[in-house]
Amino acid sequence: MASGFDSAPIFGEESTGTRFSQFKSLRNPPIVVAHIGFRSAAIFSYVFANLFFDSFIIQFLAILFLLSADFWFVKNITGRLLGETIGSSSVLRIPTALWFMLVIIAFLTFKWEWMVVAFLGFVMNGLNLYGYLRCKWNSTEELTNYLSRMAFISMLRRSTNQPPPPHRPAEVA
Repeated sequence: MASGFDSAPIFGEESTGTRFSQFKSLRNPPIVVAHIGFRSAAIFSYVFANLFFDSFIIQFLAILFLLSADFWFVKNITGRLLGETIGSSSVLRIPTALWFMLVIIAFLTFKWEWMVVAFLGFVMNGLNLYGYLRCKWNSTEELTNYLSRMAFISMLRRSTNQPPPPHRPAEVA
């Protein structure tokens, strides 16, 4: 039996090969496309909102609608599939990280109203990620063990990938 730390293709059985062959092996390709579509549409609308609408209110409502639809879809449909599939949290982590970067960019550019919109995206995506993690690990002890293991692995990687200290020439007496 595989542990909860092994990775598997998103929503599907384990397979090797090209991305297209992995996509064909998915249990529910239309659901995967809808999941990625809602996620992408919300981020795309945020980035290119000025091309579609002139009014900030309409832009805000359109993005909020897409975020809400994505939140509902993950919570009620794809979240259940994600909870049953090991190693599929990257489809929830990546958009959450993108929304966080958009919050930072809006903050640094003093676009406060857009920071609020990006923060809503970050919160909704973060809540979906939190719900997935709560389903994946039955107790907080399992989550703590996982985070401790990831921190330990990260420390090992840093210590083995560090370049050797610079060579100091011998002092001439």
